[in-house]
Order: sequence, then structure tokens, then C-alpha cells
Amino acid sequence: MNKKKSITILIGFTIGVFIIQPLGISIFNFGNQANEINWWHYLKNNLIEILNTNGNQIFENILFGLLGVSIALIYYFGIKNRKH
Repeated sequence: MNKKKSITILIGFTIGVFIIQPLGISIFNFGNQANEINWWHYLKNNLIEILNTNGNQIFENILFGLLGVSIALIYYFGIKNRKH
């Protein structure tokens, strides 16, 4: 695996865990609640929850990381194919 693919995978995993996961889960939680607190509070709580080390959270982080990797690789190969 070359260096560009490795960097793409690392960036994708990071985006999946630290951007896609908190946004998706906070929007889901906000929609399911009676709007007792604002959305920013849900987002802050989900960003803190990412650092939790229980088994379920680690599994969630891996899944969202793989989602980010998939999106990043689709983007990477799309740009690579466009150049040819």
C-alpha cells in the first residue's frame, strides 16, 4: 500500500470518528427527544462520549471510522480515475 492510500485511510478514519459520528448521533438524539436541551449540548456530550473506553463505544468508533475510510477511499479513487 502506498503512502497516499495510507494517509487517505488515516484521514478517513479520523473524519469518521470525530466528525461523522458526533454529528450523526447528536442529530439522531436531538430528533428523538422532546427538545428539552439544545442540539449543541447533544453534540458536546457525544464528543465527550467518543473518548469513553467501554466495549460498545469502541465498536461504534470502529464502525464510524470504517464509514469515514470508505468515503475517503471513494473520493480518492474518484479523483485518481478522473486524472486518467
